Amino acid sequence: MSSESDVNWKKTRDRGSPWLIDLIIWIILNLGRTSGRLFLFPIVLYFVLNSSTKAYSKHYLERNFEAANKNKPGFSSQYKHYYSFANMLLDRVFFLTGNTKKFNITLHNEHLITDFTQQGKGVVLLGSHLGNFDALRTLANKTYGMKVRALMYDNEQQNINRAFEKLNPQLKNDVIHIGTPDAMLKVQEDIQAGYVIGMLADRIEHDDRSVSCQFLGKQAMFPTGPLIVAYLLKAPVVLCFALHRGGNQYDVYFHKLRDRIDLPRQNRESQLQQLIQEYSNILQQHAIENPYNWYNFYDFWQDDV
Repeated sequence: MSSESDVNWKKTRDRGSPWLIDLIIWIILNLGRTSGRLFLFPIVLYFVLNSSTKAYSKHYLERNFEAANKNKPGFSSQYKHYYSFANMLLDRVFFLTGNTKKFNITLHNEHLITDFTQQGKGVVLLGSHLGNFDALRTLANKTYGMKVRALMYDNEQQNINRAFEKLNPQLKNDVIHIGTPDAMLKVQEDIQAGYVIGMLADRIEHDDRSVSCQFLGKQAMFPTGPLIVAYLLKAPVVLCFALHRGGNQYDVYFHKLRDRIDLPRQNRESQLQQLIQEYSNILQQHAIENPYNWYNFYDFWQDDV
């Protein structure tokens, strides 16, 4: 399924100039995280005032705050939302370069994934645009020796992705691009070799099939592709949310969805809808508790915002 809102976010997601991104990265790596965070204040203010995505940020925060029985968000809430996004990008620099000593990362229910990986079994790990998925990647490699690969669409034209690949050329080897002729063969081989295959399950891209689920008080479309891949791989499915709590604190939460996805032909669509609604419910819970960690800056509910 393709939608106008999908096109809109694709148009706005890569606004950063390469020289500006390179400058921010240089400041962080040479002056430190604190200086980098201070440098963000004027940049974030500019984007809150001028970004074409600010209406989507406001709409999301209104839905989130209403679900949490909070007062309506104002300008300061939008600023916190954009600042959280910018800070997440800065922290990615440290995670992707292996410079994580200053971070305090706490795992919750990590046995839900290590019970499989320590036996050499592959796992499908469903993440989202809530939080910083790279926090998990670094921790997995350093602490548990997990082999992690991402299955995603090819967004190599994004300035920020190109900058990150300069920092860590290994990133290209850690990604399998959806749509390439041998993508599923590579994923199958990785699962058999005990890899964790990470996918983001809260954004529709290209012609993804989708189902409608309740999320923050209204129906929204979620892709079915990640669960269909898990079904074909006959692998366990674990959900993961790596959330920034402020300062240098990250909390990584794991939730087991199924030991194995079963999609009987006679009720496949309803079973997919039920499973994705379970994912959506857990995503909503974490989004309400961590409202500024949400980085889907487009018309998520297709309300023509």
